[in-house]
Amino acid sequence: MRRALAPLLLGVGASVAACGYFQGDVGPYRTPAYYEPAQAATGAGPVDQGRQLYLRDCAHCHGADGKGTERGPDLTVGTNGPALTDFVLRTGRMPVEEPPEQMRAREPVYAEGQIAAIVEYVKNEFQPPGPEIPHIDPGHGDLAEGQQVYAEHCAACHATTGIGGALLVHPRQGESKTRGIVIPDFEHSDALAVAEAVRTGPGSMPVFGPRAISDEQLNALVAYTEYLKDPVDEGGAPIGRVGPVVEGAVGWLVGLGVLMLFIRWVGTKAGEQP
Repeated sequence: MRRALAPLLLGVGASVAACGYFQGDVGPYRTPAYYEPAQAATGAGPVDQGRQLYLRDCAHCHGADGKGTERGPDLTVGTNGPALTDFVLRTGRMPVEEPPEQMRAREPVYAEGQIAAIVEYVKNEFQPPGPEIPHIDPGHGDLAEGQQVYAEHCAACHATTGIGGALLVHPRQGESKTRGIVIPDFEHSDALAVAEAVRTGPGSMPVFGPRAISDEQLNALVAYTEYLKDPVDEGGAPIGRVGPVVEGAVGWLVGLGVLMLFIRWVGTKAGEQP
Protein backbone atom coordinates (compact mmCIF):
# COMPACT_ATOMS: atom_id res chain seq x y z
CA MET A 1 0.00 0.00 0.00
CA ARG A 2 2.78 2.40 0.93
CA ARG A 3 4.64 1.60 -2.30
CA ALA A 4 1.49 2.40 -4.30
CA LEU A 5 0.99 5.72 -2.53
CA ALA A 6 4.59 6.89 -2.98
CA PRO A 7 4.30 7.85 -6.71
CA LEU A 8 0.96 9.57 -6.00
CA LEU A 9 2.42 11.64 -3.17
CA LEU A 10 5.41 12.61 -5.31
CA GLY A 11 3.11 13.74 -8.10
CA VAL A 12 1.00 15.84 -5.74
CA GLY A 13 4.14 17.40 -4.24
CA ALA A 14 5.48 18.27 -7.66
CA SER A 15 2.17 19.86 -8.67
CA VAL A 16 2.06 21.98 -5.53
CA ALA A 17 5.66 23.09 -6.06
CA ALA A 18 4.91 23.98 -9.68
CA CYS A 19 1.85 26.01 -8.68
CA GLY A 20 3.88 27.83 -6.05
CA TYR A 21 6.52 28.63 -8.66
CA PHE A 22 4.11 30.09 -11.20
CA GLN A 23 2.21 32.05 -8.56
CA GLY A 24 5.37 33.77 -7.36
CA ASP A 25 6.48 37.23 -8.38
CA VAL A 26 8.16 37.27 -11.79
CA GLY A 27 10.61 40.13 -12.34
CA PRO A 28 10.80 42.14 -15.56
CA TYR A 29 12.83 40.82 -18.47
CA ARG A 30 16.55 41.55 -18.31
CA THR A 31 19.17 40.52 -20.81
CA PRO A 32 21.99 38.45 -19.30
CA ALA A 33 24.34 41.38 -19.97
CA TYR A 34 22.41 43.34 -17.37
CA TYR A 35 23.87 41.04 -14.72
CA GLU A 36 27.39 39.91 -15.59
CA PRO A 37 28.34 41.12 -19.09
CA ALA A 38 32.11 41.09 -18.70
CA GLN A 39 32.23 37.52 -17.37
CA ALA A 40 30.59 35.81 -20.33
CA ALA A 41 32.54 33.84 -22.92
CA THR A 42 35.88 35.20 -21.72
CA GLY A 43 37.66 31.91 -22.35
CA ALA A 44 36.48 31.49 -25.93
CA GLY A 45 38.22 32.56 -29.12
CA PRO A 46 37.16 35.81 -30.83
CA VAL A 47 34.69 34.16 -33.23
CA ASP A 48 33.07 31.93 -30.61
CA GLN A 49 33.09 34.75 -28.07
CA GLY A 50 31.27 37.07 -30.47
CA ARG A 51 28.73 34.40 -31.31
CA GLN A 52 28.05 33.58 -27.65
CA LEU A 53 27.69 37.23 -26.66
CA TYR A 54 25.42 38.01 -29.61
CA LEU A 55 23.14 35.01 -29.04
CA ARG A 56 23.05 35.73 -25.32
CA ASP A 57 22.50 39.49 -25.33
CA CYS A 58 21.39 40.59 -28.81
CA ALA A 59 19.41 37.80 -30.49
CA HIS A 60 16.38 38.26 -28.22
CA CYS A 61 15.65 41.58 -29.95
CA HIS A 62 17.50 41.38 -33.27
CA GLY A 63 16.92 37.69 -33.96
CA ALA A 64 19.44 34.88 -34.22
CA ASP A 65 19.64 35.60 -37.96
CA GLY A 66 19.95 39.38 -37.48
CA LYS A 67 16.68 40.02 -39.33
CA GLY A 68 15.12 41.80 -36.36
CA THR A 69 11.95 41.21 -34.35
CA GLU A 70 9.15 43.36 -32.98
CA ARG A 71 11.59 44.32 -30.21
CA GLY A 72 14.56 45.37 -32.35
CA PRO A 73 15.50 46.42 -35.90
CA ASP A 74 16.99 44.40 -38.76
CA LEU A 75 20.79 44.38 -38.67
CA THR A 76 21.20 43.37 -42.31
CA VAL A 77 19.93 46.56 -43.98
CA GLY A 78 20.64 50.28 -44.14
CA THR A 79 23.84 51.56 -42.57
CA ASN A 80 24.12 48.58 -40.24
CA GLY A 81 27.62 47.18 -40.34
CA PRO A 82 30.92 47.20 -38.45
CA ALA A 83 30.95 50.96 -37.84
CA LEU A 84 27.40 51.18 -36.47
CA THR A 85 27.73 48.00 -34.40
CA ASP A 86 30.96 49.29 -32.88
CA PHE A 87 29.36 52.70 -32.24
CA VAL A 88 26.33 51.46 -30.29
CA LEU A 89 28.49 49.10 -28.20
CA ARG A 90 31.36 51.56 -27.68
CA THR A 91 29.02 54.30 -26.45
CA GLY A 92 27.01 51.95 -24.21
CA ARG A 93 23.81 52.43 -26.22
CA MET A 94 23.56 48.67 -26.56
CA PRO A 95 22.57 46.37 -25.04
CA VAL A 96 19.54 47.99 -23.42
CA GLU A 97 18.40 46.75 -20.03
CA GLU A 98 14.86 46.16 -21.30
CA PRO A 99 13.77 45.82 -24.96
CA PRO A 100 11.29 48.77 -24.85
CA GLU A 101 13.97 51.09 -23.47
CA GLN A 102 15.33 53.82 -25.75
CA MET A 103 19.03 53.86 -26.51
CA ARG A 104 21.08 56.34 -24.50
CA ALA A 105 24.78 57.00 -24.13
CA ARG A 106 26.40 55.53 -21.02
CA GLU A 107 29.47 53.57 -19.97
CA PRO A 108 30.09 50.61 -22.32
CA VAL A 109 28.92 47.24 -21.05
CA TYR A 110 31.66 45.25 -22.78
CA ALA A 111 35.44 45.34 -22.79
CA GLU A 112 37.26 46.34 -26.00
CA GLY A 113 38.00 42.73 -26.94
CA GLN A 114 34.36 41.71 -26.50
CA ILE A 115 33.17 44.62 -28.63
CA ALA A 116 35.58 43.63 -31.39
CA ALA A 117 34.36 40.02 -31.18
CA ILE A 118 30.68 41.00 -31.54
CA VAL A 119 31.48 43.35 -34.42
CA GLU A 120 33.40 40.61 -36.24
CA TYR A 121 30.62 38.08 -35.69
CA VAL A 122 27.89 40.42 -36.98
CA LYS A 123 30.03 41.33 -40.00
CA ASN A 124 30.87 37.74 -40.99
CA GLU A 125 27.56 36.11 -40.08
CA PHE A 126 25.07 38.66 -41.44
CA GLN A 127 27.20 40.54 -44.02
CA PRO A 128 25.46 43.90 -43.44
CA PRO A 129 25.89 46.62 -46.09
CA GLY A 130 26.99 49.42 -43.74
CA PRO A 131 30.47 51.00 -43.72
CA GLU A 132 33.58 49.62 -42.08
CA ILE A 133 35.00 51.22 -38.94
CA PRO A 134 36.70 54.42 -40.18
CA HIS A 135 40.44 54.86 -39.85
CA ILE A 136 41.07 58.30 -38.37
CA ASP A 137 44.09 60.31 -37.31
CA PRO A 138 42.91 63.40 -35.38
CA GLY A 139 46.52 64.42 -34.77
CA HIS A 140 46.89 65.28 -38.45
CA GLY A 141 43.53 67.07 -38.69
CA ASP A 142 43.46 70.81 -39.40
CA LEU A 143 41.49 72.65 -36.71
CA ALA A 144 40.53 75.55 -38.97
CA GLU A 145 39.13 73.18 -41.59
CA GLY A 146 37.44 71.14 -38.86
CA GLN A 147 35.73 74.27 -37.55
CA GLN A 148 34.36 75.00 -41.02
CA VAL A 149 33.08 71.46 -41.49
CA TYR A 150 31.53 71.53 -38.01
CA ALA A 151 29.84 74.87 -38.60
CA GLU A 152 28.39 73.67 -41.91
CA HIS A 153 27.17 70.21 -40.91
CA CYS A 154 27.02 69.87 -37.12
CA ALA A 155 26.56 73.17 -35.27
CA ALA A 156 22.86 73.51 -36.10
CA CYS A 157 22.05 70.51 -33.89
CA HIS A 158 25.03 70.08 -31.55
CA ALA A 159 25.44 73.86 -30.92
CA THR A 160 28.46 75.92 -31.87
CA THR A 161 30.20 74.93 -28.65
CA GLY A 162 29.39 71.20 -28.89
CA ILE A 163 27.20 71.09 -25.78
CA GLY A 164 24.29 69.41 -27.59
CA GLY A 165 20.65 70.40 -27.37
CA ALA A 166 17.09 69.25 -28.05
CA LEU A 167 15.17 68.76 -31.26
CA LEU A 168 11.56 68.14 -32.23
CA VAL A 169 11.19 65.46 -34.89
CA HIS A 170 8.15 65.36 -37.17
CA PRO A 171 6.10 62.16 -37.07
CA ARG A 172 7.29 59.36 -39.33
CA GLN A 173 5.05 56.86 -41.06
CA GLY A 174 3.07 55.01 -38.43
CA GLU A 175 3.66 57.65 -35.73
CA SER A 176 0.86 59.89 -34.53
CA LYS A 177 2.67 62.83 -32.97
CA THR A 178 5.84 64.85 -32.92
CA ARG A 179 8.56 63.48 -30.66
CA GLY A 180 11.48 65.15 -28.94
CA ILE A 181 15.04 63.89 -28.93
CA VAL A 182 18.04 64.93 -26.90
CA ILE A 183 21.12 65.71 -28.98
CA PRO A 184 24.25 64.59 -27.11
CA ASP A 185 27.36 66.63 -26.47
CA PHE A 186 30.91 65.51 -27.24
CA GLU A 187 32.15 65.42 -23.66
CA HIS A 188 31.85 61.65 -23.31
CA SER A 189 32.37 60.63 -26.97
CA ASP A 190 35.81 59.65 -28.18
CA ALA A 191 37.10 60.57 -31.63
CA LEU A 192 36.29 57.16 -33.13
CA ALA A 193 32.68 57.25 -31.91
CA VAL A 194 32.24 60.70 -33.52
CA ALA A 195 33.66 59.45 -36.83
CA GLU A 196 31.40 56.37 -36.74
CA ALA A 197 28.34 58.54 -36.08
CA VAL A 198 29.24 60.76 -39.05
CA ARG A 199 29.47 57.78 -41.39
CA THR A 200 26.41 55.85 -40.13
CA GLY A 201 23.91 58.48 -38.95
CA PRO A 202 22.56 56.76 -35.81
CA GLY A 203 19.06 57.67 -34.68
CA SER A 204 17.78 60.88 -36.28
CA MET A 205 21.25 62.02 -37.35
CA PRO A 206 21.84 62.24 -41.12
CA VAL A 207 24.49 60.12 -42.82
CA PHE A 208 27.57 61.95 -44.12
CA GLY A 209 29.36 59.75 -46.64
CA PRO A 210 32.77 60.46 -48.22
CA ARG A 211 31.11 62.70 -50.83
CA ALA A 212 29.71 65.02 -48.15
CA ILE A 213 32.70 64.81 -45.78
CA SER A 214 35.92 63.38 -47.16
CA ASP A 215 38.31 61.27 -45.08
CA GLU A 216 40.63 64.27 -44.77
CA GLN A 217 37.76 66.47 -43.61
CA LEU A 218 36.67 63.76 -41.19
CA ASN A 219 40.12 63.86 -39.57
CA ALA A 220 39.80 67.62 -39.26
CA LEU A 221 36.28 67.36 -37.86
CA VAL A 222 37.14 64.87 -35.11
CA ALA A 223 40.20 66.96 -34.24
CA TYR A 224 37.89 69.94 -33.78
CA THR A 225 35.34 68.01 -31.68
CA GLU A 226 38.23 66.89 -29.46
CA TYR A 227 39.31 70.54 -29.19
CA LEU A 228 35.76 71.53 -28.15
CA LYS A 229 36.09 69.40 -25.02
CA ASP A 230 38.65 71.82 -23.60
CA PRO A 231 38.92 74.89 -25.84
CA VAL A 232 41.10 77.91 -25.23
CA ASP A 233 38.80 80.57 -23.77
CA GLU A 234 40.01 84.00 -24.76
CA GLY A 235 38.29 87.22 -23.80
CA GLY A 236 36.60 86.29 -20.52
CA ALA A 237 34.78 83.55 -18.66
CA PRO A 238 33.21 80.80 -20.79
CA ILE A 239 29.89 80.83 -18.83
CA GLY A 240 29.41 77.12 -19.45
CA ARG A 241 29.97 77.56 -23.21
CA VAL A 242 26.25 77.97 -23.76
CA GLY A 243 26.75 79.81 -27.04
CA PRO A 244 27.29 83.35 -28.35
CA VAL A 245 23.64 84.46 -28.11
CA VAL A 246 23.31 83.74 -24.38
CA GLU A 247 26.83 84.97 -23.70
CA GLY A 248 26.03 88.22 -25.52
CA ALA A 249 22.80 88.65 -23.55
CA VAL A 250 24.70 88.11 -20.28
CA GLY A 251 27.29 90.65 -21.40
CA TRP A 252 24.66 93.26 -22.16
CA LEU A 253 22.61 92.69 -19.01
CA VAL A 254 25.56 92.52 -16.63
CA GLY A 255 27.47 95.27 -18.41
CA LEU A 256 24.52 97.65 -18.57
CA GLY A 257 23.51 96.82 -15.02
CA VAL A 258 26.96 97.65 -13.66
CA LEU A 259 27.09 100.82 -15.81
CA MET A 260 23.70 102.01 -14.54
CA LEU A 261 24.71 101.40 -10.94
CA PHE A 262 27.91 103.34 -11.52
CA ILE A 263 25.99 106.26 -13.10
CA ARG A 264 23.58 106.30 -10.17
CA TRP A 265 26.46 106.32 -7.71
CA VAL A 266 28.39 109.19 -9.29
CA GLY A 267 25.37 111.13 -10.59
CA THR A 268 22.85 113.36 -8.84
CA LYS A 269 19.09 113.69 -9.01
CA ALA A 270 17.29 116.89 -9.92
CA GLY A 271 17.26 119.23 -6.93
CA GLU A 272 20.18 117.52 -5.19
CA GLN A 273 23.36 119.40 -4.47
CA PRO A 274 26.31 118.08 -6.51
